[in-house]
Amino acid sequence: MYEILANIIKYLFVTAIYFFMFSIIRLIYLDIRRSRMGTIRDDNPYLKLLNRRNDLPFRVEESYSIQDKTTLGRGAEADITIPDPFLSGVHMQFIKEDDSWAVLDNNSTNGTMVNGDSIQKEPCALKTGDLIKAGQLNFIFVEPIVEE
Repeated sequence: MYEILANIIKYLFVTAIYFFMFSIIRLIYLDIRRSRMGTIRDDNPYLKLLNRRNDLPFRVEESYSIQDKTTLGRGAEADITIPDPFLSGVHMQFIKEDDSWAVLDNNSTNGTMVNGDSIQKEPCALKTGDLIKAGQLNFIFVEPIVEE
């Protein structure tokens, strides 16, 4: 009787170990797949998400490419649409002025912050490393290095 019980426990333990190994391999695969999907492959600046995607109750990408006069918001009319309930329809706009970039809050309900400061009616100049907060989202602004 004890031998049968010992064999059952042994097989359950081995099954648990295989299940654990499968789970770890699956997590590694999903992490690699996600990191490849979120890469930006052009010379435009981009927004890199700082939040953990799994902690957000809606779908969001790891990064978003920014073009001249790109808008970001919850509504379908925005160039970058993110279904965050704390974003306005067209929450903010990214503007290229000469060789520099700026962000403009589009009179959003909850506002936009750059490096912890609320931006109002004037465009706020951006540089690589600036932190942008809109709704529940935290982004870092990144300009690619252009080699001449």
